[in-house]
Amino acid sequence: MKNLSYKIKALFFCFFLFNFLGHAQNQAIQDSLGNLIQTSSIDSIKAEALMDLAWQKMYAENTEALDLAHQGIKTLENVSSLRIIGYAYTVIGVVHWVGSSYDSAAYYLNKSAEAYQAKNDLRGLSAVYNNLSMVYQNKSDYTKALDYATLALKTSEEIGDEKMIGNSLFSVGNINYLLEDNSKALGYYRRALTTKNKVNDKHNLQKIYLNLGSSFHNLKELDSAAFYYSKCVMTSEELGDYKALAIASTNLGNFDMELGRPNQAYKHYLKSLEIYQSKLNNDYDYAVLLQSMAKAQLQLENFPLAEDYGKKSLALSEKIKDNKRLSAAHTVLSDIYEEKGDFQKALSSFKMAQSFRDSIFNLDKAALLADIETKYETEKKESQIILQETELSKQKASNQRNLVLIFSLLVILFLISILFLLNQSRQKKARQLLLQQKEIEIKEAYINAALESQEVERKRFAQDLHDGFGQLISALRLNISNLNDRNGEMEDRIAIVDKSESILKEMHTEIRNIAFNLMPATLIQFGLKEALMEFAQRMNSSGKIQIITDTQEMTGRLSEIQEISLYRVIQEWVNNVIKYANASKITIQLVRHDIELNLLIEDDGAGFDVNRLQNSSGNGWRNIQSRLKRINADFEIDSHPDRKGSSLIIDLPIDKLTIAKEADIMV
Repeated sequence: MKNLSYKIKALFFCFFLFNFLGHAQNQAIQDSLGNLIQTSSIDSIKAEALMDLAWQKMYAENTEALDLAHQGIKTLENVSSLRIIGYAYTVIGVVHWVGSSYDSAAYYLNKSAEAYQAKNDLRGLSAVYNNLSMVYQNKSDYTKALDYATLALKTSEEIGDEKMIGNSLFSVGNINYLLEDNSKALGYYRRALTTKNKVNDKHNLQKIYLNLGSSFHNLKELDSAAFYYSKCVMTSEELGDYKALAIASTNLGNFDMELGRPNQAYKHYLKSLEIYQSKLNNDYDYAVLLQSMAKAQLQLENFPLAEDYGKKSLALSEKIKDNKRLSAAHTVLSDIYEEKGDFQKALSSFKMAQSFRDSIFNLDKAALLADIETKYETEKKESQIILQETELSKQKASNQRNLVLIFSLLVILFLISILFLLNQSRQKKARQLLLQQKEIEIKEAYINAALESQEVERKRFAQDLHDGFGQLISALRLNISNLNDRNGEMEDRIAIVDKSESILKEMHTEIRNIAFNLMPATLIQFGLKEALMEFAQRMNSSGKIQIITDTQEMTGRLSEIQEISLYRVIQEWVNNVIKYANASKITIQLVRHDIELNLLIEDDGAGFDVNRLQNSSGNGWRNIQSRLKRINADFEIDSHPDRKGSSLIIDLPIDKLTIAKEADIMV
């Protein structure tokens, strides 16, 4: 059991490590689709791109995904491709399913089935039937769920599609799991996993791992459950499935609850809660999490918080009208009221829980489970007979379909050509105007940032001259006046001359400091590495801060715009750390690779809210962003108000830099 605890901790660490690393890859795909949507003038391409982007965003940003999907549906008005129409209705149906809008999901999935039937696309039909089965599983309508799962299995076996067979076996396994026959569910999940691994298909693989883990969990085989939860975490992050990630985190909390560690369990639940609140909109699974959080607080005897979670779980369950979740929510509320001594409410909640549970199992559970096996075997035999009988008719109809297909393609190509020729000029002008507008906006932003930066530098330069030279000149003038007024001893005159010489040296030092702040000569003559070392030496000599530089891996020179921009960013960041973070030590590291330069600035000062900084409108932060954008550098900030220390990481691509056309350099 102790070894299992270590496995859970390691799994939890991997979960959040992968969660951090996965975003960049998905963002690149989304950016590419966004560009295609903006630039494409062909409705079929635009509709498909909108649906692809909705699919990418459906877990993390369900509301935005739904808006994109509806835009795609509107675009279908001028699209005749049944494949694209079927795909579009499938996507919007699944997006509604993820958002727990099950009636809407069923509506759009049935429209998708109509399109695939008209196209005679059996693979598309199999996918739609599987999705409809999942919808009715969430609605606790296991009879319809079984019917659609059986249809999906039959259709996928007709065409011999191993990927779809694996998905269908997974759906049948889910029904067994929901009817609490975990042993039989394991059999279907294993068959689904074997089928998918055979053809190297990762679609829904994370869900199979998750449900394998859940089934083993219910059977108290905790080592096996931990193994499959870990597989679920890694695969979910690879595929960007936040739904499976959140459920896995909830189940990790359930592990700790069974081990008698409600405090540790609650930490897992909070991580899952963070996903639901920021990246995922799924009322069904959210209700499951809230119920688990209520149980944890009940064990911790925090009855008000436990009751609050229980009521929130009940509210979501009532919203989605799911009898299974309603029964579970009333059950946990009954336990809470009993512990509080409110036996009347406890009895009322218990009766409600029993009522909803009875409604789930008002059909003969054993008969339904047996029917799963019977339907599968029967449909399998019938499908073989149907395949043999329809082979001849398919052969006869093949030539006719080919002719229709060729004619349809020619018509589509002709229409596309006409539309392309008619709209080419207009679209070209529109794109040119859009590009010109974007270029103007970018130039205006750069000019504004540069002007503001120059004004700040001028004010600082004027202040330095006023504060530094004003006092020194006054002192020098006073000494000269004393020299003229004194007719006395030569020693007094010499002392005044010495003092004046000292003041002149101070003025010379002040001039050098101001010149260094404006543009270090070392930076222009010798490059960023030497300028950075000189900057650190000057800052260290003040005694207020210790700056350590590591530039051993920095060789050669960069372009002038790169060196100046990076130097100004370092200067601005270090000054802010000294001003606001109360740090005593700063480490600056420069590492140059073949095609990339990495800059790391770390300090031991107070942390801060990164979101608040990124949303601020201060000149310093805007200057940093403007300079890094100008040299196409990526950056990342790691800090938090509740911990000490912050870091700025900058990655500069050396060989892909696009230097702005303006001749002036931001300083």
